[in-house]
Order: sequence, then structure tokens, then C-alpha cells
Amino acid sequence: MIDIHTLHLILFVLWTLSRYSLSSQVRQEFEVLEEQPVGTYVGTIDTKPSFTYRFSEHHKLFSINATTGVIYTSSVIDREVLPSNIINVVVLSSQPTYPTEVRIVVLDINDNAPVFPDASIVVSFKEDASSGRQVILDTATDADIGSNGFRLDITVNPRLDRELTPFYQLLIQVEDKGEPKKFGFLQVNVTIQDINDNPPAFDQDHYQTSVFEDTAIGSSVLQITATDLDEGANADITYILDEGTPFQIDPKAGTVIIKEGLDYETKKEYSLTIHAVDNGVPSLSGSLILTISVYDVNDNAPVFDQLSYEVTILESKPVNSRFFKVEASDKDSGLNGEIVYDIISGNTNYAFGIFPDGQLYIKADLDREVQDWYSLLVVAKDRAVEPLSASVNVTILLDDVNDNRPLFNSTNYVFHFEEEQERGSFVGLVYAEDKDFGANSEVRYSFEMPQPNFELNAITGVLTSTLQLDRESLMRQRGAAVFSFTVMSSDQGLPKPLKDQAKVQVYIQDINDNPPKFTKDIYQASISESAQNMTQLLRVSASDVDENKNGLVRYDIVEGNEDKQFSIDSTSGQVTLVGKLDYETTPFYSLKIITEDSGIVPLSSTCVLSISVLDDNDNSPSFPKSTLTVDVLENMRIGELVASVTATDSDSGSNADITYSISATNNHGTFSISPNTGSIFLVKKLDYETQSLYKLNVTAKDSGRPSRSSSIPVIIHVRDFNDNPPVFTPGDIFKSIPENLPLSTSVMTITAHDTDADINGQLEYSIVMQTPRGGHFRIDTAYGVIYTNKEIDREFSNLFELTIKATDQAVPVEFRRFALKNVTIWVTDQNDNMPLFISQNALVAESNIVIGSILTTVVAFDPDEGANGEVEYELVRGDSDTFIMDRYSGDIRLAFQLVPSKLIYSLTVSATDHGTDRKTSRTELTIILQGSDGPVFSQPKYITILKEGQPPGTNVISLDASSPRGTGTKVEFFIVSVRSGGKAAGRLFTIGRYSGVIQTAAELDREQGSDLYVIDVYAIEADASQPRTQHAEVSNRCFVFFGWRGLSDFDGSCILCERKSKGTYSETCAEVICVNVVEKPKREYPN
Repeated sequence: MIDIHTLHLILFVLWTLSRYSLSSQVRQEFEVLEEQPVGTYVGTIDTKPSFTYRFSEHHKLFSINATTGVIYTSSVIDREVLPSNIINVVVLSSQPTYPTEVRIVVLDINDNAPVFPDASIVVSFKEDASSGRQVILDTATDADIGSNGFRLDITVNPRLDRELTPFYQLLIQVEDKGEPKKFGFLQVNVTIQDINDNPPAFDQDHYQTSVFEDTAIGSSVLQITATDLDEGANADITYILDEGTPFQIDPKAGTVIIKEGLDYETKKEYSLTIHAVDNGVPSLSGSLILTISVYDVNDNAPVFDQLSYEVTILESKPVNSRFFKVEASDKDSGLNGEIVYDIISGNTNYAFGIFPDGQLYIKADLDREVQDWYSLLVVAKDRAVEPLSASVNVTILLDDVNDNRPLFNSTNYVFHFEEEQERGSFVGLVYAEDKDFGANSEVRYSFEMPQPNFELNAITGVLTSTLQLDRESLMRQRGAAVFSFTVMSSDQGLPKPLKDQAKVQVYIQDINDNPPKFTKDIYQASISESAQNMTQLLRVSASDVDENKNGLVRYDIVEGNEDKQFSIDSTSGQVTLVGKLDYETTPFYSLKIITEDSGIVPLSSTCVLSISVLDDNDNSPSFPKSTLTVDVLENMRIGELVASVTATDSDSGSNADITYSISATNNHGTFSISPNTGSIFLVKKLDYETQSLYKLNVTAKDSGRPSRSSSIPVIIHVRDFNDNPPVFTPGDIFKSIPENLPLSTSVMTITAHDTDADINGQLEYSIVMQTPRGGHFRIDTAYGVIYTNKEIDREFSNLFELTIKATDQAVPVEFRRFALKNVTIWVTDQNDNMPLFISQNALVAESNIVIGSILTTVVAFDPDEGANGEVEYELVRGDSDTFIMDRYSGDIRLAFQLVPSKLIYSLTVSATDHGTDRKTSRTELTIILQGSDGPVFSQPKYITILKEGQPPGTNVISLDASSPRGTGTKVEFFIVSVRSGGKAAGRLFTIGRYSGVIQTAAELDREQGSDLYVIDVYAIEADASQPRTQHAEVSNRCFVFFGWRGLSDFDGSCILCERKSKGTYSETCAEVICVNVVEKPKREYPN
């Protein structure tokens, strides 16, 4: 910038110059060489005595002697950096002032060497480039004056071969024409580019190898290698094997691999042609022949000509007889194909042998009855070093010959057969076994002599009766009850059956088939109720025609003697009184007496003994209770039944006829009694207040001679009638309590009074209504003490209104009376709440905001009251020089200019209440500087719907923003405001600073709060050098679910959507925003 003095000097010079005409100016010219040292003489201007000289303005290259006018250099001059080699200066004299124009020509010297654009370059030629081909190089330049252009080129002379010399390095020198000469150098690296002029070559034309036929698929056989003198793709070799063989080749490694199973028996040798092809354009190739011989291994087990064999021979076939031959074959050759045979199992007692040719023979005597078949496991094994084998089952069946007679399993059979069994009943079983087979073993049974009383089944040997036998008849007829005979067994073998015999004895056993019989069916007897113990009544008698135990009889009483009054002698049948009789208890007995024989299954018969007991008047009337107590209400009507007494007399007839009477203390005839029924009636009105208790004496007397009587006291209680309701003390009831009382703390006692007696005056207390709801208090039902039942929080409610009910306990319930009383409980405050910040913890500010401006107002709410709820603020951490905070209003003002390049300011603010026990809370406040070109949100406006009542921390939506400068830039998110209905709504939501996920910070209530919240979100680039921010708006609507399949009362058809570009309605979700939601009335949904 030109200062004021310089400006005055310029104006003065212009004024002076304007006074002289052009012809009065003096012009001089000098020359000077560049690069001369400081102080080099340039020239002397024309001067006058006593004049002084100076340049019109300061010059950095030249200076002038003010007295002599000598001009000399004040710095080293480099002509090449000057805009021009001619420099004009103006020299002014003292008085009179006049200008001298001096022209200084800077002369060039050779101080610059030629320079190439690059000190080193790379030039390439293909190796098939023709002789004389040229490549023009960049020209070298020289900053000095004169000719400085050079044309350079490189020319190919002989034929190139990259395989011999792939690289040349040339050093090119250029010189200028100055004195002394200066030189420039250029290093040229010449690379010879390859062409595909060499085919792949193998080290030999033919390979031979061998492999065993059992080599696993995938195994490597041989690796073939070819070389190519070229480079790059021209030397990249691919190996190819002709199709049609069980081999394949790795196209890159050249490894020959088995791809299919080999079989020496199918093919013993393979001749393969392998090609090596490079990847040049055009490609070149070479080939060779690979011969692979397949060696045999023992891979074929012997195979039998059948899966199994079965042969039948006679059990009488002699030892050493050959009877069957097995045959197996083996596809292998040599020892691998030679087979030997052996029996490895099933050869019990070594009964069979086998020759090497597979011929089976008998080695030991055979007996079909010992073993009727053999299952031999015959193995065929080859003679290889590691032999293979196969096995086959040979089943040998022995054919039977008749060499065994049918033998009975006993020589003497004894059977016991009960009498009286039906014809055809089973008597016994005879059994004979023949070890032969078929007809030789079929047994037939018969009697040696015919038996008219028995039948023998010829096939089964079952012996049955042909008559119903009676042991008693046999004893009378034969003198014994036993049968003896002989049975025969014979087989069906040819030419002559074989036989055996056995003796059979059948004993006829007696059964108990006759029951004992009484001489009478009914016996009768009578006895006085006063008869003595052990008095004999009569004897019963029975007989049994059976003998021994079956005819031995016993007696017993089976019914009618439950009180054990009588006994019977089990042998003689004598009946005796063993108890005390009481006509009044039991006037008649009917005893059922049984007689039973002693058979294994005893038989029996019964008779009845009827016993009459004769009565005596020996019982007085008796009452069921010793005392009768009755309760009656004082409002009972005259003539109503009070109670009934009943007496019983165990005697009979006139001895049991009873009459009733009130014999004492009837209190002037208040009650009367029916002499026949014992019913007591009221004949005078009762008064509970006058007399509440009556005692009567009731007597019952029978009609016997002499008569008998008994009495019972009857106590009558007169009960009060519930005619008075409970009464509370008049006047309103108020009580003051502090909040946060422990649970079950006694608050107060409330009582009422009932003038009725007993349960009519007994009161029960209850709380029938509490406002606000929640059951914060309970009451002792008996004593009326009111206790805290839940936490008492003044911030929830500072006033509770209770309705107390006192109810008497009259019976029935519908007769009960009650009274109500209102109780008001005031809750006083305690400092139990910390201030809660409701303003957002982030805001956006312009960097050029005026000092002293209010950036934001921090707001904290303390629900306590009075001093407990008064809040003051303090800036406890952060840039206190830049920001100041009003301790009472929460205003944050700017005290110093914001730094434009700073991204954010972080402050910590505290809020403290004025309570006795002061409580403090803190919050972080982030001040974001407004910027531009910030992260780009995936959409400028987001709309989401949230169900009300969700717990804090519920995910609402996830925002996504990315930097235009790439994915590596860190993006951070902040909520700067939450609005509802155009007003700030507090900290209802939080956002993940790094994730962008918005969550609820409180439980939202659509009815208590709002159904629509607008959230302003800012995204910043955290690592930017200057503020880069972007803004997005999130609209969140709360709704309520109503039943059907989780749908709410908001139907999707009610959300009106507007296309941004055309203003028409659309269902294209990516192009619409929700502008209105209409709440629909609740309706019934289909199932």
C-alpha cells in the first residue's frame, strides 16, 4: 500500500516534469554485463557543480552517487529472470530539478547450460523393428541468448534380439556455442520389447513312465516342463493333453494326473501326446509323446460261480466219499489268479473236508439225528503276496434213514382223574419220540388191549374218558377205583415199522359233590331282655353224605349277630347268649347259620334262627342334648316358634308315650310349650333393652307304671336388631404429611361409633375412593389407622382425597349399615429432585454473530417447590473467555468473536437448586459453527411413525449421511431442536453421535403430549479444517394400537402423500412426504 509521503513525492515529480518540455529532458544509455558483483560500475551521467542527484524512486538493482552521478550495481543481476534486458531509470537533480532518463542495457553472458525437460527418459523398440526406424526425443533448451534448439532422434541400425540384449542405456551430450562452452546431458534407457518368436520347447521328445493300476484317482503320475525364451504372455505356457484317455494334465504346472480308474486287465499301456502352447499372438507350440505302462496288482478277488450252494446226501453215506464240487475263478494272472479252497466255519466235528480243486468229501460218520444239516463257509483264496479271497455258503442237508424206534418218555405213566367229569375229558398224555425224519419219525399210538372206559388219540397220544365215572359206584362194583393197561407206539418207516410200549395206571379221585344239610330250614326261640349271660337257646344239626373231610361239618353265624350277642359251637351247633340284651335297642334277632364241610372246595347250606326279645320298662325319656340354647331377635312376632325339644324313650308301648311341660322360670308366661310335640312358642312381646336372657326348665314324662321322666334347661338369648348406622365425628378432616415417607408409615387414625350391640355395632373400615388413583394409602380394617401404601411424591400430587367407609357387621349382609367420611391429606415438599435439563444439548451458530448476542438459553426444570425448585446456572467447563452465562436466566452470550475455522465448542453447564440440601446436575452443550458443503443426508426430510408408550431407548429411525469428500470422512450427528406444534418440546429424543440412530429419551404419551414431533438434526464433518455442516428434519408421529392384528386407529389410506415435483397424490414412497394424518374413528375389523 502507498503511504502519504510517497504519494506527495510522485505528485511533485509529475508536477516538475510537466514544467519542462520534452526537448529539455536528457537521455543517456549505458551497458552492463549480467552476473557482475555488487558495486560494478555502470556509467556516469552528466553533472553540474553543487548539484546532487538521486533516482526518482528507489531501485533494487542500481545505486547512484549523489555528487559524482556514478551509477553502479547494488545487487547481482540475472538477465534470464528479468522481464526485459533494458532497464529505464530517471535521475533527478537538486535545484533546479530536472530529470535525466537513463537507459541501461543488461548484456548476456554464457551462464546457462543446455537443459532437457527430463534428466532421464525411457524409449522402447520392439525387437522386430526394421533397421532405420527412428524415435524423436524432446529438445534441449538454453536460457542464454542465441541458438538454443536441438533436434535429437534415435535410429535402429542392426536387427534387434531381446533374447540376446533386452536393455540399452545411452548418455546423450549437447553443448551450446558460447565461450566457454556449457554442456547438457540426457540419459536414455532403451527397452527392447518382446515379440513371440520362440515356441515352447521340451528337454526331450519322448517320456516313459509307469503306474500301478490301483493308483488313486487324482494322483500325480509325472510333471512335464517346457521352456519359452520369450517373456510375459509370450512365455506363459499352457499344457494340453489329448482327450480320450484316463489322464488329465494341469494346464499351468504340467502335472499329469489320473482322472479315471485304471485297470490292467482292460488296458496295459497308454501313449499320450502333450502340447505346450504359449499365450502370444499368434501363439506358438511344441509337443512330446508320453508312454505310460500300467502294472498289474492283485485287485480281483476270486468269484464263485454261484452265490450259494445246497446239496442233499444220505446220513448213511460212507467216510471219504466225494459228494460235491465248488468252483471259483480269478481274473488276475499268475499267482494272483491261482485259487486254493478251505472250509473256515460251520464244519461241526470236522465232518467234511475239501480238496484243493474244490471237491467236498466226508471225513467222519454222519448222523442226521445228531445234526440234520450243515452250513459250511467255504473260502476261495488266491496265491498273491497279499491274497484276496471270497467266501460262499454251502448248505448240506442229511437225508434220513429209519434207524431209530419211537421211545416213550416214560415206561410207567400214572394219571389221577377226578370223578364225575364229562365224557371226553382229558385224562393224560403219553408221548414217544422218534429221532428219524419224515415217515420214519411219524409216531402212532394204540392200546395193547381194548379199553371201554378210555380212548387214545393215535396221532397226539391224548388219553380221554369215554364215560362219566363215579368213584363211589366203582368202589361198590370193583372194590377199587383204579384202571391199569398197556399202550403201544410205532413209526411209519419202511420196510418194517419200529415199536415201543409203556404201562398206564389211572386213579379215580373223589370230589366233594354233596353239601351238608340242616334238619330244619327255620329254627325259632325267645328270651327275656334281662336273661343272664351264657344262657343256652337251642342246638341246630346238619349232616353230609360225603366221607372223610368232605363229610366233616362245621357251624358258624354269618348274619344278624353284628353286636356279637350270641355264639355257636362250631362242632355241636349249640347257640348260647354271650351278651346283654336290650329290648329298646334290639327287640328281635334273625341269625343266619351256615354249615360247611371240610372239602378242598367246601360245600355249605344255611338255616335261619329267629329270636324274640321280651320288653321291660327300664328306660326314662332322654333328650339328645344336656342343654338347649336358642337365639331370637327382639323384633320376633307373638305366636312364632322359638324352638322345639324332642325326647325319646327306648321302651315300647305305653312305656314310650311322652308328654312335655315347662316346669319352672317361665317369667310370667312369656313362652308356652305343646305337650305332645315339645314346640315352644312366644306368647308375650320381647324387649332386648328390658331383658335379654330367659332360662326355662322343660320336663318329658313317659306313661309307664311307674312312670319315668327327665328335664332339660332351655336358655333363650334375645338378640339386638341392627337399627342404628355408624356415626363419624362431625367436621372435615385434614392432615399434612411430608413426602417420601417410608411404606406402612402411620398417617392418622379415624374412628366411628355404632350404638348397636355385638356385630351390629362392630365396625370395619375401608377406603372406597382415592384421588388421584393409585392406591397410595391403606387403612387398618379393625382400628381405622391410615398407612402409606406406596411412595408419596409431592411432584406426583400434593393433595390426596380419601373417602373412608365404616360398615357394621350385621348378618345377613344386606342388613348392614355404613357411614362415609372425606379425609384430605396435604403433602409438603422435600428437596428430592435434581434439576432436569429440558433444552437441547446442541445448537448451531453463525461464525460472524455479534459479540454480546444471546446464543441460547439453557433451561432446567426442578419439580420441587419454593427454594427447592429455584434453579441457578453456571458455566463449569469450556471456553469461558468466549462465552458468558447468566446464572439466573440461563442465557449464554458471546463474549469474544468466534473462530471461523473452529468446528465446534464444547461447554459443560451445571444447574443447582436453592434447597437446604442443594442438588446439582450437569449437561454437555455443543455449539456447532454453521458451515456449507457438509455431509449429504440420504434424504432432506425423514418421516417415521412410533407407537406411544414405548420405553426409553426405543429406536425411532436411523439417519445416514456421507461426506462428498469420500467414505473415509468421519460424520457426527447432533439434535439441535425438538418441536411440537411450533414450540420447543424438550429432550424427548437422543441421537447416536456417530451412528445417527435416534432413540426415545422418555416414554411418549400421545394423549398427554403431542402426536407429532419435528426433530432438527445437524451432521458435521469431524475432521474438516473448516465447518462443514448439513441439516435434516425428522417428523415423528405417535399413534395408538387398537386390537386387530396390531393395526392402530390410523389407517394407511388416511395418510395423504404429496409428490414434491408435481403436487399430485402418489403412492411412490421414494418421492412423497406425509403432509397430514387424519385420525379415524375406531371400527370393527374382519377376522
